[in-house]
Amino acid sequence: MSLKKIVAVIISLLLLIPISKNWISLFISTYEEYKANENNDEEPVTITTVEENDSEEKEEHFPQRTDKATDAETHGGVAQEIPSRNDAETQNPIYKKERNQNAQENQEKHKAKKSDIVDAADSPLKFRFSSCNKRASIEYDPSYENLISLNIPHKVQYNGDVYTVYYIDYKVFYNCQNIVKIEIPSSINVSYSSFHHFNKLTSIIVAPDHPTLSSEKGILYNKDKSEIIRVPTGFKGEFKLLNSVKKIGQHAFQDCKGLTNIEFPSNVTEIGDYAFDDCKGLTNLVIPSNISSIGSHAFSGCSGLTNVEIQVPTNVKFSSYVFSGCKKLKSFEIPPHITKLPDGFFSNCSSFENFEIPSYITSIRKYAFSNCSGMVYVIIPKSVTAIGNGAFSSCTGLTNIIISENVSFLGDGAFSNCKNLNVLVDNSKKNVKYNTSTFQGCKSLRWTK
Repeated sequence: MSLKKIVAVIISLLLLIPISKNWISLFISTYEEYKANENNDEEPVTITTVEENDSEEKEEHFPQRTDKATDAETHGGVAQEIPSRNDAETQNPIYKKERNQNAQENQEKHKAKKSDIVDAADSPLKFRFSSCNKRASIEYDPSYENLISLNIPHKVQYNGDVYTVYYIDYKVFYNCQNIVKIEIPSSINVSYSSFHHFNKLTSIIVAPDHPTLSSEKGILYNKDKSEIIRVPTGFKGEFKLLNSVKKIGQHAFQDCKGLTNIEFPSNVTEIGDYAFDDCKGLTNLVIPSNISSIGSHAFSGCSGLTNVEIQVPTNVKFSSYVFSGCKKLKSFEIPPHITKLPDGFFSNCSSFENFEIPSYITSIRKYAFSNCSGMVYVIIPKSVTAIGNGAFSSCTGLTNIIISENVSFLGDGAFSNCKNLNVLVDNSKKNVKYNTSTFQGCKSLRWTK
């Protein structure tokens, strides 16, 4: 090749270089315009630009198809439309954290849901299954007598089906004297009567999602802890009430023989029926003025109770048999607002020796002092107009009693079986309603008119 030809080729190549650079600039400008249009249309796109050196050309990867045909190819022929996030969002640390938290929560929920189901074969309990509504109840089995802890499952699996445990009959565990802890699922609603026979029970635990009940430190409450439902019978010592408690429920402390003392905070206004029945370890009781209602047999059977103080002023309403069976109780001051001594109020209080009924009492209801065998002297004021059935029956220690002329009614067996009693009625028979059983078994009876 001649020199002229070589020079011509070099000149041609030099002329081509700016053309190539301009082409690249034009290409980049076109690409940027394309990308802007793409963002406006909110179409997903992925572009990767690799720069190796300033002198080298840029390698650009344009987005692949995201239509259904591409998805079908990617997922084995099944077309799927999957929403995607742009790279900036998916790489965001906050997004990654939220995604990880959601995944962890889903795993925990799945784990909790799975652990909530117990295989019937793995449980020490025996169940009766109802296939129509997928419910299960617990059946009695002699092996329960060996249980120390009773964990009632929420759901049980049997023959591939899942059943909800919804019912427990207290008779099922009647002979389970060794159980100290009971766990109750949200599917079962229990009451005070469910725990009478668990003599060693120290803890009752309720599932947090139970719709009507709750528990704290082994004590059973209603949902908002405004009422004590049940204290385990194995409780011992002094009991501290929560400030949220407004009511001591029926049978709440019944048979808690180890209870030694309880103080009622100002929020408590009501003590239910049998609330402290048979709490033999209770020795002293202070009823504050904020208590407005005390239910039937509330402190009956508290055989260790020696002193009861009622703070005044008070408007407490007493029901029947409140202190029945308090065998060590020797005295009691009846509040002035009580005019009718309730049924069986002091029945079986065998340590009463002398009792002076206050002058504001107008009626002594049935069995009010029955079986007060240690009482040797009682004064019935002239304010009393009626003495009910069996009011002083079997008061074998009584020797003398005077019934004023204001008494117009003496009930059946009012003084029956008072074998050492000499009765003086300051009235005539025609002015008093009574019958032959009223003084049956008394030592003597005399009418003054």
